[in-house]
Amino acid sequence: MRVALLSVLDGQSEPRNTRAPFRMLAGARLVERQLDIALAAGCEVIACLADTVGREVIELQHRAEAGGARFIALREPRKLSGMVAASDELLVLAPGVLPHEDAVLRHLAKPGVLVFPADPAVDRGYERIDAHFAWAGALLVRGNAVEHLAQLPDDVDTPSALLRIALQSGVRTHPLEMRLLDENVWLRDPSPEELAERERSWVAGHADVAPFTAPGLAIAERMGARLARDTPGERLPRFLALGTVAASLLALSLGLAGWVASAFALAALAVTLFAMEGVVRRVTTAGQVRPRVPMIVQILTVLIDPLLVLLIALASPEDTQWLRLFVPAILAGLLHLGERVSALRWRRSYADRVLLVSILLPAVLLGIVQPVVGALALAILISIFVTSDPRN
Repeated sequence: MRVALLSVLDGQSEPRNTRAPFRMLAGARLVERQLDIALAAGCEVIACLADTVGREVIELQHRAEAGGARFIALREPRKLSGMVAASDELLVLAPGVLPHEDAVLRHLAKPGVLVFPADPAVDRGYERIDAHFAWAGALLVRGNAVEHLAQLPDDVDTPSALLRIALQSGVRTHPLEMRLLDENVWLRDPSPEELAERERSWVAGHADVAPFTAPGLAIAERMGARLARDTPGERLPRFLALGTVAASLLALSLGLAGWVASAFALAALAVTLFAMEGVVRRVTTAGQVRPRVPMIVQILTVLIDPLLVLLIALASPEDTQWLRLFVPAILAGLLHLGERVSALRWRRSYADRVLLVSILLPAVLLGIVQPVVGALALAILISIFVTSDPRN
């Protein structure tokens, strides 16, 4: 079994400043990012050294349990010996360190100590271990190492003590690439400027925005990525989802009341907000082993297309009878078929409801929505044969 040892005891920060483990990166605290790495490394138990169990530690516990791990807050490091067996492995992450997940998973598949060259790592606050190297803040050691903690004073720096124990027991060191430091990919007790730079690269790396082969989604998702960078936080996706619900309900109400042009304008707002919610949620939950998709998002994913089908039917001439629903339903079905069978680079194009509503809105204003929907259905049917993946 693997156990992770995290810590929110940070002696580096000034009293008036936020502790380094509690500083935010893209809507999550650094210690929460450490937790995500520990879960990705296969840790089944998360132990956290804390002087008090405050709101931050409780939220950390909820995040660990959502990822399928057991969480234990410790005030006394000696209690580790009662929860870590000699045959276990202990992953130790120093407080205030934001490692690079891939480097941790690659080098710590078996016991080892991750290090940087002492120059310039020591000048950046990393702990020197010898004349050549400084500890990067992550190590994996056998569980029997915790037995030596009982021989040390109560006020010992536990991660540093385990580092010394690991080195004395002959655990090998793994030098890391200097680019991780030079590019601010691997941080320790980061300044606001370092965090801002890391956050920009984090958002860019996890936003996964649509290419301009899906122009509506591309614009909406880039707006979402910018919003995720400027206004990070776990509540932001919820607000965008609620905004989507409000715009959708108002669009439906106006459509039923006969204000179909206004209804389509609100539908355009709804699909734009929903696209923004998706990219903001991807950024916020990036790194989590089991990110949870809120129920409201699952419901919206199912109901957005039926809403558009109904609005198209309401905007179509009444004398077309069953064709009012049949034609837009065929259009929606073909779009979903395109998402499933087209080549990977074209799938986002078929998912672009922002572009779809943008095309339909002028047609509604001109009173020709049903012919336009029919022409779109035919064009999409032809395009599926052109863009389909041969394997499908």
